[in-house]
Amino acid sequence: MLPQQASGSEAELRELEILRVLKTYYDVQKLRVATELRVKQTRFSQCQNRHLVPMAVARDRCPICDAPVTEVVVEPPEVLKAVLKDLESIEKNLYRDVESRVRSHQLYMHYLQYIDGVGPLISAYLITVLNPSKFETVSRLWKYCGLHVEDGRAPRRVAGQPTSWNPVARTMVWKLGESFRMRGGFYRMMYQQFFEESLKKHPSWTKAHHLAHARRVAVKLFLSHWHTVGRVLQGLPTRKAYPCEKHPHFCIPPVLDTEDPAVVQGFYDTVLRPLGWWSEKEYYDWVTALKIYRQKQKQS
Repeated sequence: MLPQQASGSEAELRELEILRVLKTYYDVQKLRVATELRVKQTRFSQCQNRHLVPMAVARDRCPICDAPVTEVVVEPPEVLKAVLKDLESIEKNLYRDVESRVRSHQLYMHYLQYIDGVGPLISAYLITVLNPSKFETVSRLWKYCGLHVEDGRAPRRVAGQPTSWNPVARTMVWKLGESFRMRGGFYRMMYQQFFEESLKKHPSWTKAHHLAHARRVAVKLFLSHWHTVGRVLQGLPTRKAYPCEKHPHFCIPPVLDTEDPAVVQGFYDTVLRPLGWWSEKEYYDWVTALKIYRQKQKQS
């Protein structure tokens, strides 16, 4: 049985509240980082021409006029130290508030909490900005995140020209891909598989190119799963992604990063079985593959 749906207006208001707190969190974080740099920067070089330049490493000459320099230590004002302490406290409080709001959202309770590498902040962005209810097809979601292809290549920003995608969303899904690479379970496994496939298929690529390709494909796979699961949980019509329509035997089902058999089976019965896209055997083949991968990770 699908979870009980909140009314449209009620859900939108809750998600608006999450988005406001999330944006404020990032605003405060940006200010905290800037203030922290001002507080930590105490070493400067000073020359006879009165050029005062921050020093990360020792230097003998002024980087502006090449005159000899002396090192000067400037302690930050106490008020900046106090502001930094307040900002750190506010940032932590906002994080806890985002986390609390996200944990009570149905898309987190029934799906995102079981995905390794997806924390409260990324969950909040997925729920508010990349909510599947806003994108009729996964290809529109991919394009919004800048994961589509233009003239056979990933799109790039051009100075002075508007983009057809959201640069902030692209940054967030890049962070998501890195999170999968470092802490993910199922999507870390898929990332590794895509990386190895890329090595065989494109021997002339650099390692950085292979890593970027694997990250991009793993994120697109997750977003296709997010789109499908999110629309099912919200009672919305769902269409197969084009790659699954074209190559159904290579269509990968969403798999949760949990070993709780009740959760694993409940997810299939509630979300995947009604779709009819994957048999129970196909689903559990991937569940088993994840278990084997985890065992190998523990042994290595």
